[in-house]
Amino acid sequence: MENNENKVLVSLAAIDPYIQQNIPAPTEKVLAGKNMVEWGTGNAYPDYLLELCRTTPTLRSIITGTVDFICGNGCALSKKLVDTYKDGQVNTKGETIAEQIRQIADDDVKLGGLALQVIRSKTGDIVEIYYIKTAFIRSNKDNTVFYYSEDWKASRRKVIEYPAFYPHTKESWAALSEQERDRNVSSILYVKNDRSQVYPQPVYCAALKACEIERNIDDFHLNSLENSFTSSMIINFNNGTPSDEMKKEIEKGFNEKFSGHENAGRIVYSWNPDVKNQTTITAPKVEDFGARYDALSKHSRQQIFTSFRANPNLFGIPTENLGFSQEEYESAFRLYNRTVVRPIQALICDAYDKIFGDTGVLTIVPFSLDEETEKNVN
Repeated sequence: MENNENKVLVSLAAIDPYIQQNIPAPTEKVLAGKNMVEWGTGNAYPDYLLELCRTTPTLRSIITGTVDFICGNGCALSKKLVDTYKDGQVNTKGETIAEQIRQIADDDVKLGGLALQVIRSKTGDIVEIYYIKTAFIRSNKDNTVFYYSEDWKASRRKVIEYPAFYPHTKESWAALSEQERDRNVSSILYVKNDRSQVYPQPVYCAALKACEIERNIDDFHLNSLENSFTSSMIINFNNGTPSDEMKKEIEKGFNEKFSGHENAGRIVYSWNPDVKNQTTITAPKVEDFGARYDALSKHSRQQIFTSFRANPNLFGIPTENLGFSQEEYESAFRLYNRTVVRPIQALICDAYDKIFGDTGVLTIVPFSLDEETEKNVN
């Protein structure tokens, strides 16, 4: 910045973009000396997604509604499964397949994949099936070996290794060595929506910035009420220009305490030789600041729905068009059911078919908008 009289240069230190610091990337890196592939820096990417699902209102609403659609009006098991598992319980925890469907559907929508632990008898028969949280699973590069831990961020974590599930017949199981059979008694069936990568990607991955905008706007408004330190200001240091290292240290201290969406403000710093040469900035007058946030909120919400190819009205979020009729609702549901819900239902049913080596072992009764149909099912 130039002063007409003295031509004094004012130094403004750059501030790192929020996006760079706070939105992790789904990187996949083989850990040195190990076969396991890291899922995001520090193995923390699924934890970030789950936290985003928990704290972003629109995303949470879509996920909850979509899981309800996927679970439909219950499920029907083949005679083979009914005869094998008394009361429908498929493990010693008492889990039923219907309960597992909701859990794995929730995982698939949130993370883009699902996992089931399959337990065999010594003769190779399927005796138990357990739901495994997808966030607890890591893999080698070709998804033939899986690693289970309930806390991947811990320095001393307990990790259990499992082979990938293989649909053995009695003949192929008998052909295995005793050591191979012991190793495959417990295995992991891992299903993902993206075969080009080691780990899956959720359908909303292109809308992560929109999710961050929505939840940070809420934080901003909340903290605007609680904090008097506002944005659109400049802090002048009029006792000379310190080193770059000292600038960063001072700015970091002010940012951590006063700025960002958590404190409803952002500060500009100016380092000046003296008061005479201080920087002067005239803040633009904003006639309706709330309207700008409202427009930004609507835009981010629309981005999230676009990533799911969903109509907001399906999830109890009315659009500005108040003329959304029952016929339009049914049309929107049929489209969403065909493009999102049914593919996930098919994926889940195929997983159980693969486990039991048969087709049609599981059928999910579709969600129905017809009240009479629901009465008959119930």
